[in-house]
Amino acid sequence: MIKLIFLQFRHSWKTWLGSLVMFTTAGFVLGFTLIGIGSTVYAGLDKGIYNPVLYFTIPVIFGLVTLILILGGITRLLINKFRNEYQLWSMLGANPFQLSVLISGQMGISAMLGGILGYVFAYPIVDFWYAWIRTTEGMREFPAVNMRIQLSSFLATVISLGIVVGLMGFIDARRIFHDMNIKQNLKRKNKFGLSLFNKIFCLIFFGGLIYLYSALLGNPQNLQKMFGSKFLVEAYQQSLILFLILLIIFINSSASILLPLIVRLLRLIFSNPLFKAFRTFETAYWSVLKKRDFLRSIVLPLFIFSLLCSFFTYLIFDLANVANKRHLSEIIESIVMFLGTPFLIILANTISLTIISSSERSASSNLLQTIGFSFGDLLREKSVEASLYGGTVFVLGTIGNGLIFGPISRASMYTHARMYDTWPSVAIWPAITGIIVFIFVLVVDGIYISKINAMKSEH
Repeated sequence: MIKLIFLQFRHSWKTWLGSLVMFTTAGFVLGFTLIGIGSTVYAGLDKGIYNPVLYFTIPVIFGLVTLILILGGITRLLINKFRNEYQLWSMLGANPFQLSVLISGQMGISAMLGGILGYVFAYPIVDFWYAWIRTTEGMREFPAVNMRIQLSSFLATVISLGIVVGLMGFIDARRIFHDMNIKQNLKRKNKFGLSLFNKIFCLIFFGGLIYLYSALLGNPQNLQKMFGSKFLVEAYQQSLILFLILLIIFINSSASILLPLIVRLLRLIFSNPLFKAFRTFETAYWSVLKKRDFLRSIVLPLFIFSLLCSFFTYLIFDLANVANKRHLSEIIESIVMFLGTPFLIILANTISLTIISSSERSASSNLLQTIGFSFGDLLREKSVEASLYGGTVFVLGTIGNGLIFGPISRASMYTHARMYDTWPSVAIWPAITGIIVFIFVLVVDGIYISKINAMKSEH
């Protein structure tokens, strides 16, 4: 089986280059942490109150959690990309377990290659970053550490990333192949693709969200008793974090219903006479709905990032009033350490997903050119597609932020914390992430369309 994995990887290595962007970023995060920890331990500075080891673990915790959450999207797209090959393997007698090993083994190889590149990029950055943060308030007591490249930290980065990605890839692939098998055997699923278990799961989490939301908007003493907290601020912080987790799980579970609904909502907006210039809207609309795996894979990670950014912004600047207590450099350092790694991995994930799926999405461009679409029509069609992806991120993120902002504003009232943000702030991070999606999808698709047009012109 190992030989087959390497042969298959060598055969399709160009396809795996797209995933290398995300795995290199994950390797950078892991290398950043392990170089810092390894150098600290080597220098014997891993003891005492001002221990840099704990500081260096923050990026890898947030980074690996983000990687695990979004890895399923790339796994699903890769399986769809290699669908014909895996169908051939199935005809030759391969079962879902063996196919899962085949795809996860190749993901592990790609992750180890990304780990090598990421480790190399991480060394100069960790050296510069740690030297800078020691100049900020609250970090000057930390000892100076001479960052070193060590064989142990290098191997730990490469091997651990390969194992984590390979294992999670196997779990995701098993579930995906199982779902495909269910669809082929015509087992009961509704038109939204939700099984009975998923419907029950969504209802449970929806009920939990409603109950917790009513508690957050209700009597603060009852909330304090519910969580057994001595201080009201702690009760609100714990309940808000729990609400955030439940909201992310619920949105992730019900994405097959929510995302197409939002796309349909955007269709109603673009159907307005004001948007008559978008003649290619209907083509782009059906193209987005047809590729729901890509829609889910690109929207959900950026929605989660938008939600986390807004949540930590409200928590730091409003409930905690950190802006009044710390210097700007400390605030920047805190935001980068907590949100920097999720942002890097999600941004790399967006690039990887766009690259991996772009050839399939651009295949429709050849067909559209055949039926008479000009180069300008194709660019407008891809612009509308990119707008639909970005608009879906914006709408979903704004709704999620609105659900969080209400309880936070109420918490600030009862805890006597000054609220710096207002309701329009719920749209800031969703707008930023929506623009990021729009730009990357449009740029990558635009490059493919330009290549297709150039080839047509030569002939």
